Parts: sequence; C-alpha cells; structure tokens
Amino acid sequence: MILDKLGLGLVCAAWLLAWVPAGVANEGGGEEGKEGETAAGPQYVPLEGLLVNLEGRRHYLRVQVQLRVDSGATAEKIKAHMAPIRHALIMLLGGRNPEQIAQMQEREKLRQEAKHEIEKVLAANHADKGLEDVYFTDFLIQ
Repeated sequence: MILDKLGLGLVCAAWLLAWVPAGVANEGGGEEGKEGETAAGPQYVPLEGLLVNLEGRRHYLRVQVQLRVDSGATAEKIKAHMAPIRHALIMLLGGRNPEQIAQMQEREKLRQEAKHEIEKVLAANHADKGLEDVYFTDFLIQ
C-alpha cells in the first residue's frame, strides 16, 4: 500500500516535470541592446504547452510549439496575440485520430496547417508580417 502511494507520487512528479515549458530561457524574445532595444534577426517565440483530447477514449496530445519570426518587434506583436493563437491551435489539434497523427507525414501536414492558422489569426489582428515558420519541439501522443 505504501509502495503504491509512493509509486503514484513518483509518476505524478515525473508528469509535472514534463510540463515545464521547453523554452523558458528564450521567453525574453531576444537579446536586449541599448535602452530596451531588441536584437534584429530571426527569433523563436515559445508558446505554452498545449494539451488536447484526441479522437477516442483517453487519447491525448501534448505539444510544445515555437514560432520563428523575423525580428524582436515581430516577436512582441505575436506575444500580444497569444490567446487567439493558442485557441486556433487547440481547435486545429483537438479531436484528431491518434493513429494518423503518429505518422511523420501527417505531423508535417499538421505543422503546415498550424502555420496557416496562426497566419490567419495574425492577419485578423493586423500583425501578419514576420512569421517565418512553426516548429513542434515536443509532440507526445498518449
């Protein structure tokens, strides 16, 4: 009985550690120059981890996403619209067939669809310039 509780505690601790955002060190959006200026050039903007239900009983997808943008200014614009971006990705990813998205070709197709959805959100908010690419930095199907 004590071992069961200890084992459950270890599993819970491991699960919580897995949820630490992968890009915490990069959340600043870039190197700071003089008086708060951000560095020019490509930057990566990490999104908080997403957890969505998949098709069927007890299937989940946990995904970490990073956006490559052309500059620190674009990174700031994207951060300002993080809620609708996350919403669009949750709607895109949720309810998918777990066997299908386990295939590499489907994951690549999903990545392209995610980029398109994010571009639509940014265009609707007049911030549609500067998104270069979308990367899945963690993709776990359970």
